[in-house]
Amino acid sequence: MREYKFKRGYHPSQERLEEMIRKHFGFYEKIEDFYVVRNFEAIEELKARIDGKILLIETKTRISDDESIIKTLKTYNRFLEELTGYTVKERQKMLRKEIESI
Repeated sequence: MREYKFKRGYHPSQERLEEMIRKHFGFYEKIEDFYVVRNFEAIEELKARIDGKILLIETKTRISDDESIIKTLKTYNRFLEELTGYTVKERQKMLRKEIESI
């Protein structure tokens, strides 16, 4: 499960999470504390929830054609950027720092 922080000014709330999932993936199911997206392009299943000030996401992917993979990555990255405020480059930089500190 991946953890994502929220940039200052981007408030972690269930309502925003629901709104962003609807906007980018179009549909979801609510199972316990998780918002679950199934069968979106190369994503078999995406589970997301907010725990305090952290976004937790678990994904399962499937083998797909290149076009589907590219569309999935672009959608997923736009979703994360609009929700957390961090761009792909910023998230990558934070991940590198995290790995180096281990």
